[in-house]
Amino acid sequence: MELSLAESAKQFNVTPEVIADYITEGLVPSKTSLADGSALNDRDMYWVDMVHCFIQNGSSIQEVKKLIERCDI
Repeated sequence: MELSLAESAKQFNVTPEVIADYITEGLVPSKTSLADGSALNDRDMYWVDMVHCFIQNGSSIQEVKKLIERCDI
């Protein structure tokens, strides 16, 4: 299933810009840019969910980036 950027943002109660920022910051490794369309698939949503959870619990963008670098993707 694919969701638009707006639909994805609604699931996390944030603006679409927040999800776009996660993507442009490189925090969603399954989606490297918004140029290939704004729809997010299940794998993208998995990463958005994980990133959002870490950010909500006080992790910085830099900390999340370091964590993602250690993931075996």
